[in-house]
Amino acid sequence: MANRKPGPPQSSVYEFTPSSTAAEDGQLRVQVITRFLTPEYLEALAEIIRDDSALPDLVVAQLYEHLEKIFYHKVSLATPKTDAALSDPLDASLSSAVRPLDEAGVRAYLRSSLLSFFEQHDFKEKFAKAIGTNVLNWVLDELESREGDLEALNEAAISRSVQAYINMGDSTELKDKVNLFSQIYSQDITQKIIDSLRLPSCSVEDLERLLGLRQPPSSDPRPALELSPIVPVPTAIPIASSIKAQLRGDLWQKGVDNVAVFRYQSKNNTGNYIEHNITNAGDIALLPWEAADQIINKFGFDTVKLQLILAARAMDEAEPWKNSFTLKATDIIHLLGWDRNHATSLPEKRNQVASAAYALSCLLVKSVWLEGRGTRKIDASTPIGRMWDILIDPHGQIDLATGKIEKPDEVYITVVPGLWTKHFLNRAGSRAKEALNQFGYLARDILRIDPYHNELALRLAIQLTLDSRVRAQNDNPYIYRVAGLLEEVLAKPAIHHARIDKYGARDLRKRWDKALILLQSLGWEIEFDPETYPEWIRPDSKAEKPQNWRKVKLIERLLNAKLTIKPPNPIPALLSQIKGRSSPQKQISAAPIPEQLTGDSIKAGRKQRGWTRKELAGFLGLSADYIGKLERGDRPLTDEIEGRLKTLLALKT
Repeated sequence: MANRKPGPPQSSVYEFTPSSTAAEDGQLRVQVITRFLTPEYLEALAEIIRDDSALPDLVVAQLYEHLEKIFYHKVSLATPKTDAALSDPLDASLSSAVRPLDEAGVRAYLRSSLLSFFEQHDFKEKFAKAIGTNVLNWVLDELESREGDLEALNEAAISRSVQAYINMGDSTELKDKVNLFSQIYSQDITQKIIDSLRLPSCSVEDLERLLGLRQPPSSDPRPALELSPIVPVPTAIPIASSIKAQLRGDLWQKGVDNVAVFRYQSKNNTGNYIEHNITNAGDIALLPWEAADQIINKFGFDTVKLQLILAARAMDEAEPWKNSFTLKATDIIHLLGWDRNHATSLPEKRNQVASAAYALSCLLVKSVWLEGRGTRKIDASTPIGRMWDILIDPHGQIDLATGKIEKPDEVYITVVPGLWTKHFLNRAGSRAKEALNQFGYLARDILRIDPYHNELALRLAIQLTLDSRVRAQNDNPYIYRVAGLLEEVLAKPAIHHARIDKYGARDLRKRWDKALILLQSLGWEIEFDPETYPEWIRPDSKAEKPQNWRKVKLIERLLNAKLTIKPPNPIPALLSQIKGRSSPQKQISAAPIPEQLTGDSIKAGRKQRGWTRKELAGFLGLSADYIGKLERGDRPLTDEIEGRLKTLLALKT
């Protein structure tokens, strides 16, 4: 980089744009300067200013002095003063409990934060261009003093001479000039940064982040969030309604007082309903339609997947409405499969998780719902409140250009499940985690379905997951009609368009077939009704069409077809076990076994629960053959698998 160091003018400071020099040196000077003020030149100059000039240290010194005063002032306002402090003017601005700032540490942090400022477009367009103009004017001054009148020189010769000066990177005089202009512009740059930080509205915590004083929260005893291949998840009415509210923005309406409303009505009892509204993250006041619409537009598959993760994690708490838990965005990225996307940086992915969490924190719920029949009705009505109370805490280097952590090293998301959990994850508000038959299982792999390539598959997987627990009470819980299932996951105009337009019909059928193929690859069991869903209209079928196939539109045949869709094993077996039970969380007792697991004890525990090898393997993310080898003693137990088996089968040690 030393071979491309430009230098500033000799004595005076020129304007930021070269046009002001026309009267002094003529149009030729303006043309030369304009020619050299290219984006590439400004990029190189910004790098030089950042790495080899005194400007960063000068700005840091001024920033530190200003932020130090603001910090102690904010602390003094937030800290009750003692009588001794009030009596001594020298101590009036400082609490005795406030430790002096580590000046060297804070300055180092500020300098590190400042480096990204030199990469900003605004810095290059304003300050680098100003310094660059002065550098080029100084070069032309040098040429003029050596060669005489610039107007008498050839433009090509001038350009070559200017380029030669710019390339004199090791010139002591050049470095001195750069440092000179660093001093001249440092105050303007410092003031611009201070203005961007909006310090009057900063809290003490905000200033601690700016100064690098805030440390990441203590890590969770479990180093990472992990979900088993099959994980318990609440499928309560508020979960189902809020997911539909996030995926079906077309169903939101403008209610009274111009607020946005999403209503989920019971099909069996019109007196039962769930309502969702939008609020700011910091208060409970409802946002007007225009502002709420901006939040609604942030909803989608990212927020739905994140909510499923939060719901599954909430099930680990004995009383979710009383406890909080903290997740790391990096763990969530892994669960969502985003770690396989290398087109987006890890800090950007963390910001995407934070954005989804923010949108969820704005979602309110009001439920009026009675569960049960006859004299055994259970009042599940709740006042209006948040679905999730969420604190988003990014950690990393502050970008002094924006006052934000633009590239977080981690984002910690602390969650308190809303009060709806007390009513819908609790029988009659007293016995923890005995859901009102609203408890099911989530196949973890659906979180990794890419909505950009398999949107319909993801919509179906989410809907079928929510359906599976509700329909578990039915005699034939997994039989669906294609039209009925599509009407749950797609807007009606999309289905209507397919009915009347052949290209729309072809597109919908391709999406449907592709979705079924993907679900089958993820372990979902699909069986086609031989009467209504003949072989020739099934996905990837090579069967010939019958002679009379045109009597009914192909899309109509498909919409009226029936099929059976079962979630991956062992979910059907698990759901059949809790069918009709009032307490799906109740553990099956297990006889004591030796501390060291053996193949026989694993087999006995599996059979006691009525599970096949395939069903047990589904929980562990293993193959049935692997389970067989463990039971026969042909494969040694690892510590990880042994621990998961003990938890899963409730094996006592």
